[in-house]
Amino acid sequence: LSPADVALLSEPCRVSAGWLTRMHAAAYADTNTASASALADAGTPLALAEEGAPARDLAESARSVTAHTLALRPRLSLIVGPCVYLRRDALELTGGLEPELELTGGLEPELELRGALEVDFARHCLLAGLSHVAADDVLVGHLTPARDAAAEQQGSIAASGALPRALEAARRPRSRLSVTVDARALGATITGTQRHILELVRALSATGALGLRVVVGPDTSLDAIEQLRALPGTEVLPIDEIDERTPRSTIFHRPQQVFELDDLRLALRLGERLVLNQLDLIAYRNPGYHADADAWRRHRRVGRQALGTADRVIVFSDHTRVELLSDELVEDERIRIVPPGLDHPPAGVGRRPAALDRARPGPAGERAGQKGFLFCLGTDFRHKNRLFALRLLAELRERHGWTGSLVLAGTHIPHGSSRELEREYLREHPELHEVVDELGPIGELEKAWLMKHADAVIYPSVYEGFGLVPLEAALNGTPCVFAPQSSLAEMLPPEAAAIVPWDTHASAERVHALLTDSAARSRQIEALVATAERLTWSGAAEATVEIYREAAVAPTREAAALSRDETAREHELVELIAAHDALVARLVGEREHAQRMYDELNAEVGFGLSLIGPHGALPEDLQRALLTLSAKPTLSRRLYGATAHAFRAARAVGRTGRRGADRE
Repeated sequence: LSPADVALLSEPCRVSAGWLTRMHAAAYADTNTASASALADAGTPLALAEEGAPARDLAESARSVTAHTLALRPRLSLIVGPCVYLRRDALELTGGLEPELELTGGLEPELELRGALEVDFARHCLLAGLSHVAADDVLVGHLTPARDAAAEQQGSIAASGALPRALEAARRPRSRLSVTVDARALGATITGTQRHILELVRALSATGALGLRVVVGPDTSLDAIEQLRALPGTEVLPIDEIDERTPRSTIFHRPQQVFELDDLRLALRLGERLVLNQLDLIAYRNPGYHADADAWRRHRRVGRQALGTADRVIVFSDHTRVELLSDELVEDERIRIVPPGLDHPPAGVGRRPAALDRARPGPAGERAGQKGFLFCLGTDFRHKNRLFALRLLAELRERHGWTGSLVLAGTHIPHGSSRELEREYLREHPELHEVVDELGPIGELEKAWLMKHADAVIYPSVYEGFGLVPLEAALNGTPCVFAPQSSLAEMLPPEAAAIVPWDTHASAERVHALLTDSAARSRQIEALVATAERLTWSGAAEATVEIYREAAVAPTREAAALSRDETAREHELVELIAAHDALVARLVGEREHAQRMYDELNAEVGFGLSLIGPHGALPEDLQRALLTLSAKPTLSRRLYGATAHAFRAARAVGRTGRRGADRE
């Protein structure tokens, strides 16, 4: 065909209008391009069809590709059939195709054209300095049954990070975007983070827009796993079942910040693109929430890596967005604000916590003459400020004559806890011992009961990425005592805040009014409920799906590529260190084993050990002679006996001589 270029179909195909012109344009977009491979409807690594999706008309699909393509022409490491455009100058430079002879079942030789083209010719071009690209604006259809794309893959075909983005753009609009959500945090205890993950997954499943896969871990509660498995179009993937055959989703969503390098590695292993929720920056900024300074530095490092890698970062509030910008952790164009929903079904009437009865018998709120109680919900992180709740209780009782109690509920944390400060305060105020109950972790039913029966929920947090508790309290018909701090000042009506930071006297005045004035209670509850009713899980899910679609076709950033490379390098270093430690442990074990064997031999042989062996006192030929003699017991006993008798006699004479010399 010289001097013409070649459009080669390695199997029968259907093509659409304008295909050859666009293939030519892709091949000639750069002077160093050797080939352009068309997209296919199915059966190749450049296939657009979704698994299980109904077949579409080729002409309609081709028009959609033409309308939505980004024409990125991403580079490939191989040529991908069945439809390929080959430039004449590449054929001339490399000497053309060299098909191999392959014997069929009838022993008749035939040309193996596809392998010669897609592997051998492709490799020769790369070694000569040429490139291969995907014509991401051309779609062809198979006329014969499509081959398995996995068998054709031969490793990754992408020579640049633009390929996943190009394919995703060409697939639009698609019925179901593949998304994996990290739900390993769903443990037995439900906090705001766990509630957000579970309800968001439910709402995402209800959209019907996603092929949803949820990763669970060994600590994920069985109840949560059962709820996830009941969701339509949702696959539950245990983390211990992930292997090299586990396919990647277009999107991996981690609905909370990354804490460890393994969290980030899992995201990069299971998703082409990463969407990350950054709930707040308290652990990033506070060294007290870590075991030591090194642990804090590691947390900050992996946090920066994750934020640098993420294609989109979701926050609950503008306060967190501004924090990310002020610390220059994320560019504004990658941040999206999506507050959580609050319209999930309530837990019901709830269940009175048994711990209340164990702590102090009697009807809650009427023990020892008390009336009512404040309910403080939250882990004992220092920034949750439970100590202020104790101070406020003391102020209410001392200055306002309020006779109620305080119920503290929440998980104890190992680093950065306020527990010792709380205990010290109670030691200094023994009059509070009988009116403070600490329940520890509680379930959803206990939480619902306490919220409904409390006179007020107290939430004196200094720092929040969002702060669901005041809104949840209002939805339960209970006022909430909170401070206008961080995102609470943004999300909640400022006039509803009863705490004056952090003045116990002024705050107690407002709180007492909230406890005793029914009109004030109603005004606050109504204001908070109006805010809560605007926050729905369906709205959060719709916004999140749109963010997934943005992330799927977002430009690949250099910072993200560097962060991914750094994550892989750090993992390699960790594996090398682990291998080194294992080798050292093995060598130490072998040395200890050798030492034990020597000690046992020394105990068995005694002083004779210094006479034998390669470095023994006796010459090797004499050792052999004695060994031969030892094989004849009759002769050796006489010889060894005489030698031993002579040694003892000589030793006795020597001792007698030394004693005589000493006397002189």
